Formats: sequence, structure tokens, C-alpha cells
Amino acid sequence: MNHHDVIVAQSDCVVAEHLAAQLHTYFRNVSVARDIDEIRHIIYRHGANVVVLDLDLAAMDEVRGLTREFHSVGFICTHRIPDEEMWNETLQAGAVDCCANDDVNTIVRATRRAEKAQRIAA
Repeated sequence: MNHHDVIVAQSDCVVAEHLAAQLHTYFRNVSVARDIDEIRHIIYRHGANVVVLDLDLAAMDEVRGLTREFHSVGFICTHRIPDEEMWNETLQAGAVDCCANDDVNTIVRATRRAEKAQRIAA
């Protein structure tokens, strides 16, 4: 099994590929998912530490469902223009963080926090 460190799921395929390429400099195994079903498939087949999930791709109830279904995976939600209300909603839904989909530094920091929390919980 080739375990995935990070799964990138963005509504814009160009953004997804760009973000995945940037994250690949920090993480060994980065994959791109086109939709919620593909996220599930990759996690069930290969596992994952973190999913970087665009809120244009998933409604908040889907985020809540994914975080419950895959409680050992950290979910970092992204959006073109995240605001404080969106951030609060995603945290209540079980996500680790919510940040702009082009803010690689914040995404990497949130990913590191998620991985650290997973190690502590294990």
C-alpha cells in the first residue's frame, strides 16, 4: 500500500495541480482527487494523513460527514476568500483549519499540526 501523506481536492483542476506540486516539496506522497467519491476511494485504498478540501467542492454537511467517517484523517478546508464565519463553521464540522486555497504556507502549517495531533492521538 502506497500511503498518501496529503490528498488535494480542489474544484479548479489548475489550482489543484499547482497546489499539489507545491505541497510535493514538503510531503512525499501527494495525490489529487476530483470529487468526494475519489477522496473516499483514495483513503480506503491507500490511506492518508491529511485532505486539503476546497469548500467549493464540498458542502459543510459533507465536510462534517467526511471528518466523522475518517476521524483519523485531518481535513484542512480551503476557499478562494475564507472568512471568520467560514473558519468557525469548518472547525465545528471537524476540520483542522480553513484558509485560502493559494496560501501554501498556512496549508503546510495546518497539515503539520494535523499530523502532530494524529501522532499524539495514536
